[in-house]
Amino acid sequence: MDTNDSALDPSIMGQMGPISPPELKPDTSLLNGNSMGGFSPGPGPGSPSNFNQMSISAATNISPTTAQNRLAYPPNHPLSGSKHLCSICGDRASGKHYGVYSCEGCKGFFKRTVRKDLTYACREDKNCTIDKRQRNRCQYCRYQKCLICGMKREAVQEERQRGAKMLPKQTDDVSQANPVRDLTIERLMEAEQKSENRSGDNAIPYLRVGPNSVVQAEYKGAVSHLCQMVNKQLYQLIEYARRTPHFAQLQREDQITLLRAGWNELLIATVAWRSIEFLDQERTNADGSIDRRAPVRPPQLMCLGPNFTLHRNSAHQAGVAPIFDRILSELSVKMKRLSIDRAELTCLKAIILFNPDIRGLKCKQDVDLCREKIYACLDEHCRNHHPGDDGRFAQLLLRLPALRSISLKCLDHLFCFRLIGEKNLETFIGEMLDTPL
Repeated sequence: MDTNDSALDPSIMGQMGPISPPELKPDTSLLNGNSMGGFSPGPGPGSPSNFNQMSISAATNISPTTAQNRLAYPPNHPLSGSKHLCSICGDRASGKHYGVYSCEGCKGFFKRTVRKDLTYACREDKNCTIDKRQRNRCQYCRYQKCLICGMKREAVQEERQRGAKMLPKQTDDVSQANPVRDLTIERLMEAEQKSENRSGDNAIPYLRVGPNSVVQAEYKGAVSHLCQMVNKQLYQLIEYARRTPHFAQLQREDQITLLRAGWNELLIATVAWRSIEFLDQERTNADGSIDRRAPVRPPQLMCLGPNFTLHRNSAHQAGVAPIFDRILSELSVKMKRLSIDRAELTCLKAIILFNPDIRGLKCKQDVDLCREKIYACLDEHCRNHHPGDDGRFAQLLLRLPALRSISLKCLDHLFCFRLIGEKNLETFIGEMLDTPL
């Protein structure tokens, strides 16, 4: 990416969320002191070249005491008296990293960017909001805000140099202290493969066609079979989560919270990916080629599980055609265009599973660490397997909002048709977690 494209945009400062208390001001040692106010954090991706002159002059002329008075918050302000909020996203800070207070997520993001010399591009106007909920949406603006808040690239390099001088035993100790070191694509795919090999015959029924279900009599048999299929896959999904590195180390309450919030999205993601091979089946000739003369119709087949497909006509008669169409058109079709492979699907599912923004988590920081590591794994996979497609990582993540929207609609239908069993979902997941692996 051209360094001119990555120049700091002054408008970012007003869009990226809260700036930290006074001690978090940018390090003025990075300023060259001339009248032009040059700003040189060092070479690399998105290195700013022409920082706002007024901002520089203000930073150099205000004394620490004056700055503290100007940045003081009123007593009732949420940041009042707090020295432990991340200056980049506003989350709880774990300490001072590379010159500013920051959370583990932003610390890891900045370190990864500098060490791998990564470059980013903003899909909007280089003024994206960077806060706790949206910090992962634009890596370009997040990195820019790290620099604006005073994170030092040279501090990352010095840390690496110190690490290289450590004794082997010290290095081993640090590695063992890293809770997410074993979160790799290979381990994630291994967990998924082992869970799929489980039959699911002992699955506890969560969805069912009961006496109160609002399903037409002629479709009760088919819907009942569908519920059994979903129960089996839900069983395999929980098995997958239990085998996923670091998930078992989370508190039991957090395990239940994550699965309760993400099970629907995880199942839909799998269904959408499995359905890719059926998209052109109606236009396929006997020799396997695509008949371009055949009329283009909405996708007709959805693969709900091994050897189990659902036709669009059946979905329409059962009253779920809108969801059927959205899964195939917004997910399957676009997955096919991107040629999403199994490794990328596995990473997306792990990103859904380790969602630090879910309410009620007790160890939110641990979940955030896991997600950041998975982001890094997916980003590296994209760069290694699609070196000419710089925007692939962002394109993959853009599938997640549509997936979330569809999953909420599916839940509405489950309640509307009264297919939810009598057991509370938390109780159901807890019982599944108690079954032996």
